[in-house]
Amino acid sequence: MDLSGLRRARAAARSAVRGLRATPLIFLACSGTLTAGLLLLGVYLLVLDNMRSVLDQVGEDLSVAAYFAPGGAPADGDLSALLEKIRALEGVGSVQYVSAEDALKQLRRSLGSEASLVEGLQRNPLPASVQIQPKADRRSAGEIRALADRVAALQGVEEVRYGVEWVEGYTRILRAVRWVGLFLGGFLVLVLGAIVAGTLRLALHAREEEIRIQRLVGANTLFVRLPFYLEGIAQGVVAASVALALLYGLYALGLPLVGEPLRFLLGHAEPRFLGAGEVLLLIVAGVGLGLGGAAVSLVQMDEEA
Repeated sequence: MDLSGLRRARAAARSAVRGLRATPLIFLACSGTLTAGLLLLGVYLLVLDNMRSVLDQVGEDLSVAAYFAPGGAPADGDLSALLEKIRALEGVGSVQYVSAEDALKQLRRSLGSEASLVEGLQRNPLPASVQIQPKADRRSAGEIRALADRVAALQGVEEVRYGVEWVEGYTRILRAVRWVGLFLGGFLVLVLGAIVAGTLRLALHAREEEIRIQRLVGANTLFVRLPFYLEGIAQGVVAASVALALLYGLYALGLPLVGEPLRFLLGHAEPRFLGAGEVLLLIVAGVGLGLGGAAVSLVQMDEEA
């Protein structure tokens, strides 16, 4: 940027500061409105992010279990050949054979103090199984179902189980939340944009004399408008910062009170605050709304002139 351009930018910044000092109540009203809207958006992003974390955790635990008939596990040679066939299937990440004896030991460990319930069994009722973990990028409901069908077709496999039904239902809920969020987010942007534009028009009218003088002395359109754009950016940054601070305060204060119920609802996943991407999105949304409101109010002012 040349020196003349730099001087114009500094002059525009000084004009924006003078405007903010001249109309502090308008700035506070506009920033407060933006803060409320961005806080609602932040709450939505926080809920959505934690819902996604449940799917991520479930995806890590999601597996396909292929069961043999009780007492009908294949011989060592046949078992090795079957495991190789399973490993060769598309989408398979890891394969682990669990014998009937190991399955009973796992059951005893899971029962804990109630393990005596299975001590009197005359025979082991649990079948041997093969636990199949899908690859990380092949955990969609359709791909897991297809993998289960291929495993079920293998000779020696009596039954195949997988928990994809729960994942499908949760994914549908998550998709619905996203669509609702997009609709409400769009409506919120329109409402906030209109409010910001209206409040900035008050600032324009309060400085109408200054704008008229600038135009009389030959100031170009960008020089006249730039201070208002800078004010819009300042409002957006302030509103986003306050909204994020309030959201984090609510999160930090509320987590000790509702942490355990939340962990239960999230499938024992640890609740987490917004990531860097969501924080940046809120800041960009605030700046965009501030700039958009300034642009709309300036266009309306030109049409009235």
